[in-house]
Parts: sequence; C-alpha cells; structure tokens
Amino acid sequence: MRRHLLGLIVVASATLILPETTAQAYNPTGGIMYQLGAEPCLKGRGNCAVYPKSAQLPSGRLVASFEKATVVPATGGADGETLPIYKSDDYGTTWQPLSEVKAPAYLSGDPRYATYVSNWTNPYLYALPQDVGSLKAGTLLLASVVSGEDHFYQEQKAADPNWAPSNDGDRKDLAIALFSSTDDGVTWNVVNAIAATGWQGGSAGAIGRNVANANTYRQVDPLWEPYLMVHEGKLVCYYSDESGYLGFDPVTGVAALDPANDTATDSHGQILVHKTWDGSGPAWSDAVIDVAGLTQDMGGGKTEIGGGRPGMTNVVPTTDGKWLITYEYWGGGANVRYKLADDPLAFHADSDPAGTAITALPVDAGSRTLATGGSPVLIRLPDGRLVYNAAGSGNVWVNESGRSDGVWTEYQTTLGPGYSRNLQYVEGTGRVVILRNQGISTIAYAEVDLGRSDGAYYQLVNRKTGQVIGTGGNSNDANIGNGDDPDVRLEDAGSVSNKDTQYWHLVTKPDGARTLLNKAGGRAAAIWTGNATVGQRIGQWVDDTPAGLWNLVATGDGYVKLQAARNTNVYLTGASAGAALTLQNATDDGSQEWRLVQQAPVRKALTPATESASLVAANPVGEKATLPLDATAADPAGNATHANTTGHAYAFASTGVVTDLGAVSFDGAQQGSVTLPDTIAVGTRFKLAVVFDHTPLVWDTVTVRPSTVPSAPEAPAIAVFGTDVTVTWQAPADGGSPITGYEVFLKHASGEVLTQTVTATQTTFANVAPGRYTAKVVATNAVGNSRLSAPSAPIKVIKP
Repeated sequence: MRRHLLGLIVVASATLILPETTAQAYNPTGGIMYQLGAEPCLKGRGNCAVYPKSAQLPSGRLVASFEKATVVPATGGADGETLPIYKSDDYGTTWQPLSEVKAPAYLSGDPRYATYVSNWTNPYLYALPQDVGSLKAGTLLLASVVSGEDHFYQEQKAADPNWAPSNDGDRKDLAIALFSSTDDGVTWNVVNAIAATGWQGGSAGAIGRNVANANTYRQVDPLWEPYLMVHEGKLVCYYSDESGYLGFDPVTGVAALDPANDTATDSHGQILVHKTWDGSGPAWSDAVIDVAGLTQDMGGGKTEIGGGRPGMTNVVPTTDGKWLITYEYWGGGANVRYKLADDPLAFHADSDPAGTAITALPVDAGSRTLATGGSPVLIRLPDGRLVYNAAGSGNVWVNESGRSDGVWTEYQTTLGPGYSRNLQYVEGTGRVVILRNQGISTIAYAEVDLGRSDGAYYQLVNRKTGQVIGTGGNSNDANIGNGDDPDVRLEDAGSVSNKDTQYWHLVTKPDGARTLLNKAGGRAAAIWTGNATVGQRIGQWVDDTPAGLWNLVATGDGYVKLQAARNTNVYLTGASAGAALTLQNATDDGSQEWRLVQQAPVRKALTPATESASLVAANPVGEKATLPLDATAADPAGNATHANTTGHAYAFASTGVVTDLGAVSFDGAQQGSVTLPDTIAVGTRFKLAVVFDHTPLVWDTVTVRPSTVPSAPEAPAIAVFGTDVTVTWQAPADGGSPITGYEVFLKHASGEVLTQTVTATQTTFANVAPGRYTAKVVATNAVGNSRLSAPSAPIKVIKP
C-alpha cells in the first residue's frame, strides 16, 4: 500500500533498492585544459595564457576560451592571433580543443575590420537566452578584445632578435568585437565592433612604460573585460575603458570623452561603462557610466574620472529585486568593491564613484569576509543563490538567500586562487565548474558541489537509535563552520532549522565506492584525518579525491553498512543517540546499519528545464492505468542518460499531496512503466516526476479520466498460407486502461468458429479445413471487453 506524503520523504521498502552503482562523470580534482609549450610569447610567459571564461549551450555542451598570446609563426608577431575554443560534452569532466576564432580582419572582408588582425584577449562567452533582434535564442556569442599589431614587441625584436618580453606591450587599434556561432562553437562570424579605441600603452602590466615609439603621444587607452547579458530585450555589454573621460551626464550617465584624448597627457585611469544594442540596428548606444572612479587633477583646470582604476564588471540580479555589480578597485582600501541598484543600466545614479568594500558584506559564523585580491567573479544559480570568488582565495562564498542583504557562507574548493578565476553553473549536474590559470600559463579545471546538485537525496537512518546522519545544522566545511571540529553526527530527523543538512547525495566514483555529499552545501562526509582507522571522526570537507570513501554493503533486510573503502575492517558507526560518527570495527548491535530513505522532490524542483512532454505518451489516462514511460534523454555527447537505470516515480497533486509511485526500471531504450494507485481519483490532474540518482529528474503532466472498455478494433486483415490462416489488426483506443489481450474468432462458412486468446496484434490458425473464412477481434482491458470488430474480407482455403 502506497503512502501519501504531505511533503517530503518516502519510507524505503523492506526490499532494499540501492542507489545506482554506475559511476558519474564527475571530476572534483580536475585536470589541465591547456599548458603552454616551448613556443615564444608576445608578453611574459607567466601570463601568456590567462583569463579563462566559459558558457553552456542549450545542447548542454560547455565551451571555454582564454587568451593564448603566443607569437604567430607566419607573421612573427600578433598579426593572425586567434582565441582557442575548447568544448566539454560531459558537463565539465573533460575538455578537448574545438575551434579557433580568427580576428575580424580574417573572418570578414568588411573594410571596417581591416585593422583588427589579432583576436587577442578577455574572451566572454554567452549563450543568448532569447531572441535579440536578428540574433536567435541559443546563439553562442563571443565578445573579446581585438587589436592590430604589437608595435612595442616588433620594435624590440628589430633592435635585438634575442630580446624576450617580460610583460605587456603596446598594441594599436584596440576594440571589443562581437562574434557569433550557430553550430555550438565550431564556426564563427563577426557581428560588429562594440567599442573601439587607440593604443594599449603597456597596460595592464606595464602601464606607460612599455610604449612603442610609434605611439607618438604615449597614449594608454585600451578597452578590457567585456561582460554580456540580455536585459529588457537588448544585449548589454559591460566593459572597462582606459580612455580619458572628463565626467558624465548625471541624468543619463553618458560618459564625456576628453576631446583631446588622442594627444593629451594620459591619466592612466579606467572607468566601468556599458553599451546596449537591439540586435538589428547598425550601432551600439553611447557608453554609460557604471563606476566612475575617483576624480583626478590633470592640471590646467582639467580633471578626469577613472582614478582607482575600477575594472572587471560582473552583474547579477538578486532575489529581492536589486542588481549587484562587483569589480576590482585600486584606489585604496578594499581592492574589490560592489554597488547595488534597482536598474542594471543605472549604477551611476547613486553618484558613488568607488562603491562599498566587498568585505562589508555580512558573513555567517566562521566564514571569513569575502575574498579580495582583484578580478572578482560573481554568478547566480538557477535557484537564486549567488556564488562569488576573487583572486585572493581558492574558496568561494555562497549567498544562500540570493538577497542583496543576504548572508554569505565560505566553502572550500579543490583549485587554488587565480586571476579572473571563472565559475560556471552546469545544467545537467547542478554543480559548478571552476577554470583558472595556474603556474606558467596553465589553464586548469575542476568541479565543485555546492549543494542541491542533480539527483536523489537520502536520509540515512540508524537502526540502533532511529536517528539520522546530520551536521548540527552546518552546511560548510567543518574547519570553517564548526571551529575546525568534525561535525557529522546522529540527530533526530527534522531537529535542525536547515533541514537540508540531514540529506545526502550518494555519488558513485570511478572506483565503484561512494561519497556522501550533503544537500545543504555539497560537502563530503569525510574521514577527518584521512586515515581510515578505528576511532576516527567524520566531518564535512570539500570532496577532494577521485576515489570514493565508502562501500555500501547490504545486510539483506533493508539496511546497509558503510564500509571504509580505504580500510574494509572498519565501518561508519553511530554508537548512541546524539553521538559523533566514528569508524569502528564491525559490530552487530545496529549502530553500523543504515536505512536509506529517499527524499521526494519538492514541487518547485519541477521546472520548465526538466519538463518532458514525451515522458507520458498517452494523456489523459484511465484510472489505475499502467502508464508507459519514455525517459529518452542524452548528454551532449549523445550517450543515453537513462538507459538501464532505475528511477523513482512520484505524483504531485495540485493540493500539494505527493504520492510515492515506487521504483521504475528503464530498459536500454529508456522505456519503463508505472501503475497508478486507486488513490489518484478520476478527474485528477497531476505532475508525474521520476527521480534518478545521478541525473536531473524529469516530469510530465497527466490527467486521469474514467476508464471504459476498449474501442472496437477495426476490421482485421486475413491472409492464407497453404492451410494456415494469419489474422492481423491494429490496437484500438484502450479506453483509459491498458489492453491486456485479444480474443480472435475465425468463422467457417459452415458456421463453425475457431478461437484464440492472444496479447499480440497478430495470430495464426494452423492447418484449418478447406473453405471460406472471415475473422473478427475483441479487445479486453481491466474494465471489460470491447464490441466485436467488423468482419474481415472473406478468404478461401483450398484443399491441398
């Protein structure tokens, strides 16, 4: 008898069904995407390959790019430089080269782009979430800094062929260009130039020092760091601008460029601005100030904005209707700042030139203030959470509420700090992929679980005490959130305010062992010292090993033991109520036995992204019907997601009642079935969801109607093969209840009737007597029999 659930958990059946044992494509320790070889660079080798960025396409594919400032062999300089595109078709677990995006001069014959011969740096990838003018939803965009030749590099090499650069040079004709791809990043087109300027002037690593002789007025006017988003039907590009600006209109925010910018003494300042475009017109809007920076005295009564050099814009919406912008700032005090606004196009309206220190944001107990060090990155997850990191720490900070005044919690990751370290939420896993440059121009990647990742979650109930595995309400690493003391323990179900801390995701690693990841923050239930010996305690820690920590050993009566994978003599033990979990030698007192209780998904998890209109083919359906389920899905590489897996089905009524429909086995073609209980009444419209252990749930909407007998089949076809007669027919409408069989009548002209009962839609009567025959068919379901079909056309069997 199935239970109705008023919201949350499903009691496991006495016959234990273990979570799926197939290893997930999941790489918490990561790998190397690109490593600089022996080829010469146009700048210092330490930052020759930097600034990795990524995006996810509607197909699920991840794409990434980064600056690779190696000398172009054919030209001996920057002319012909491209931006590499890498792909991941397994949600960030592995990466492969995909394509190279050429400079505008080599992708287009338009003379407006002829000076842009290098596709240089600061790539920003963005999949359009909606149509914008002539650009269609799903189009992959790339905004990047393009340029002409590096004149400083060429001049130095001409003077001394053995000279090698140690820092940035001086490129001419800088611009931010927009490119597009409609085939998932394989081929690219130039869309337009968003903004353009003159000379680099040694920025950013050698500002005003590495200046080419050709740069007559020693101008330092580059553009940097584009950041794309769509707002109110327009494409917005935020970027950093080092040109000389006198100020801005306080009402419109439009920046006022110094008329003498090309020849006047340079301030070496920088401002943050944005432009908008409707996707159809010829030009982008004027540049509007986001962060002006400090006002600088240029002498002769002239001042310019841009002091403190604010840079590296990131903008996200908060759950309380605000917009949050983060950026680096070098004008004293905290070198990462933020501002809040009601409108993402009006950050200038507060007249605050520098913003507020990122360290002023509230953090929970144990967490340090948000990282500084410049190059902040900020993203919003689909559930509203905000995630932040900056160059000063390898950790990330999560704002659980997503509010502008929300509290931030610190979490460890497996990758160290890096310049403009990228964060990418991944649809299909619910985890975050991190990209960073490390060492000598090496681009590294890894995945981190921050909680509520895709797949089923379980409570683990202790046989001896009846309590569940919890963390005392802590969501982050115990060295941060629990005073460096292990925090995994037994506690009463529902006894903590953060209920998610009592649920665990059972991840299967490549070695077949499991790791328990907490729903609240994605932390592993880890052996505190790393040594699997008697007495060791268990605490939350970032999942930092490719191997699993636990073997699940079934006891045969609905319970499992968690055996330490590194020492199979010891088991996870809850010795008494409220006790800290430890490793102990085997015992039979129930303290090492756990019942897995799957959590039913909450209704808000049934999002448009996980809806599958093909999950239930027939709709409406009859009461107590057995529904064929089609869970066909594939990862970006085309691998069947649900082949030969077991899911768990739930029915979500509009009243809020959740009904457990039990386990569903899917075959190699990703087909399964589930039978509706009689508690789901006629007229009910509900959502049927199937939860899988390692992949996103899928759901469909179903309406239950009264069941009737099947419709009468159409007249069957009949054929003679010697003295055998074969009858074939089409299945009729089932009346809302699956057809369970057919009765077939073969009538001789004499009146004699032969009958067969079958489940298929074809049958053969063998060795029948000579004469004329017709056939009729009746269909049967749980309600009863259909009317007789019309007779077939007559046939004649001839005596051999």
